[in-house]
Amino acid sequence: MKRLTIISLFLFGLLLMNSCKNSSKNEEKQYAKLVKVATVNEMSSIGQKQFPSVVEETEEVNLSFRVAGPIEKIYVKEGDYVEKGQIVAKMDSRDYEIQVKAAQAQVDQLRSEYKRVAELNKRKSVADNDYEKMKAGKEMAEAKLKNAEDQLTDTKLKAPFSGYITKVNFEEGELVNHGTGIASMVDVSLLKVEINVPASLYVNRDSIVRFECTQEDIPNVVFPLTLYGNNIKANNSGLYKLYLYYSPTTGSQLAPGMNVSVSVVYSTTNQGQVSIPVTAIYTKDNEDYVWILNTDSTVAQRKVVVGSKVCDACINVIDGLETGEQVVVGGLNLLKPGERVRIVKPKSPTNVGDLL
Repeated sequence: MKRLTIISLFLFGLLLMNSCKNSSKNEEKQYAKLVKVATVNEMSSIGQKQFPSVVEETEEVNLSFRVAGPIEKIYVKEGDYVEKGQIVAKMDSRDYEIQVKAAQAQVDQLRSEYKRVAELNKRKSVADNDYEKMKAGKEMAEAKLKNAEDQLTDTKLKAPFSGYITKVNFEEGELVNHGTGIASMVDVSLLKVEINVPASLYVNRDSIVRFECTQEDIPNVVFPLTLYGNNIKANNSGLYKLYLYYSPTTGSQLAPGMNVSVSVVYSTTNQGQVSIPVTAIYTKDNEDYVWILNTDSTVAQRKVVVGSKVCDACINVIDGLETGEQVVVGGLNLLKPGERVRIVKPKSPTNVGDLL
């Protein structure tokens, strides 16, 4: 009986030791450190250069009549916005109306005579030569009528495009010759911006990501620009001209004559370089290290060579990492080589408060 009791106590001790060992392993697994990780990405570097420029209107023209005479009415004043085809000024048209009536009467007469001669020519009663002379006379009269009608139409000066009147040079009643500038107007449906860039940027213009500009008197606003052409020949300073334009939106404050700073944003190639969050780097003995997450959920310390910051939160790594590897971010000084960790899962937008 005593022997049986000793054996029972021995077996109970073994079970207790095994239970404590398993409990210790479970506790170690349960209390593995929680870490956040980030994936090592190939670095795409973005560069930016600034160039001064001045905003210009797309087009500025002097409006003038194609005929001469006294101005009967001016419908606009400086600063007015006019639509394409809108009447800007009108000339006294009495003389041109008379010319049209006279030309119309001559055409009507010749058309009637031509019709009669054409019929006689068919019957061989009129020679072909006389018929051709009559036909030419009728066509000349019709051309004169068309010219008189065009001159009558030209007594109305219309806007060739939509834009703003910048200057009015004459008043009503003044006599003007054809071609004399009555008013000036600008087209601001598009605004031009020109910059001169060095050859290094010109030859790599395919790597340009975007153009934009800012104006110091319009804070916190960035105006997108579009490239529409370039000069293939450098100027005396060895610079190449790029032609940009801006499409104004409703309420846009950018206007012709404003000084702007143009930003040219371009991408650069950095073969073999990657980027990671700044919080993944820690320093030890004046050397930079990261914690690599292994496939067995353990961490390993690795020395890296870092470069410059890509942005406020990221930094590029010149050597020591490969694209696709995972590094620990945060709590780096609390880890040990070979230590097992658990990854903190990112919060799901459908699991608010981690309730699921």
